[in-house]
Amino acid sequence: MPNSVPPAGTLLLAAARYLEDELLPTLDGYHRFQARVTVNVLRIVERELRLGQPHDEASTAVSRELADAIRAGEIPIDADLAAQLRQGLGEALAINNPKWPHTERPA
Repeated sequence: MPNSVPPAGTLLLAAARYLEDELLPTLDGYHRFQARVTVNVLRIVERELRLGQPHDEASTAVSRELADAIRAGEIPIDADLAAQLRQGLGEALAINNPKWPHTERPA
């Protein structure tokens, strides 16, 4: 039986668009600010749903043990490791701040 409800990400984006395009222009002051915050939260949750799992799976390579070893000076940060760490940070920023340079990924 086909699913009669759109995916969660689609619902979140629809709610964000309504708030941003229709409700937000009618508000001012405190309620305008709170609506803007809500739009941002909805968009963060949508990106987390869309991008979070692949990012989480990729980031397992950089575990707590690796971080401790780097901190202790047991593993030098070479070009490959630095690139991997940058990629992980970029992927996190793609969820938390999509306007950050070089974090957008194709859908």
